[in-house]
Amino acid sequence: MHWSQRIKIIVKQNSLPFDLIVFDIDGTIKDQNNPVAKNIIDITEHIKSLGCAVTYATGRMTNSAKIYAGLKPNVPMVSYQGAEILNHSDYSILNSVEMDKKYILEVLDVVKFFPVKAMIQYSNQIYCDTDDGWIQDYAFRNNVDLISDKNYIKAQQRDPLRMVMIGEPEIIINLEVALKSQLSNDLYITRSLPHFCEVLNKFADKSFSIDWICEKLDINKEKTLAFGDSYNDIKMLQNVGYGVAVFNAVEELKNVADQVLDIDGNFGIIDFLNKTFS
Repeated sequence: MHWSQRIKIIVKQNSLPFDLIVFDIDGTIKDQNNPVAKNIIDITEHIKSLGCAVTYATGRMTNSAKIYAGLKPNVPMVSYQGAEILNHSDYSILNSVEMDKKYILEVLDVVKFFPVKAMIQYSNQIYCDTDDGWIQDYAFRNNVDLISDKNYIKAQQRDPLRMVMIGEPEIIINLEVALKSQLSNDLYITRSLPHFCEVLNKFADKSFSIDWICEKLDINKEKTLAFGDSYNDIKMLQNVGYGVAVFNAVEELKNVADQVLDIDGNFGIIDFLNKTFS
């Protein structure tokens, strides 16, 4: 039986308040210096046993998500902000939304006026035109290949999953504004972390990925629940049945959330889930 058929049977047989729960990882269920806590893993395992679908939607690259997610999804999971959707059992790619390579130079023409580092990312590969220690460490930590590419000549031969610019937070804010002023009709431009600005296909975001999962599993989107903390979670929380911003979320996300948790850290999420699934 196909994975989607097995999950459809499970979901259709439950009478839970939500059929699908989606977690952002960084800043939501994982802080900067620690792995996902055991209490989060335990409660998600319990909720899965009740017949609920559980997954994550992250900006992390796929190999990085494998290492750091902690959760064990029972439905497809989302990486690269939504540019890849992966089979939960073997990490094979179920759906991929690349950015047209014609936009690489257009983005770089804006980026060159800002003191930032730029990466062009493919599936578990990074192309970079600078021999930078931070990016080398980033590639190592995320278990992906780093390819030196002067002036991004090789990168322009392929459609990337995304471009990522790294810099000081105030510079990244200005870069985001500049990119959106020129390319927002054609591309999805967002900040994930304060020092990250990301550029993707305009249909490569977490909300479109959740739509894809719901369609494949015949899940009513009104019965979806999502947790997030940052700018790249805004569309996701707006698009699901019930969007929850964690205690430490940015104000822009809190403003669009259906609920803002009033307990910090994992305990806020656990308190919410215990009350919801009691």
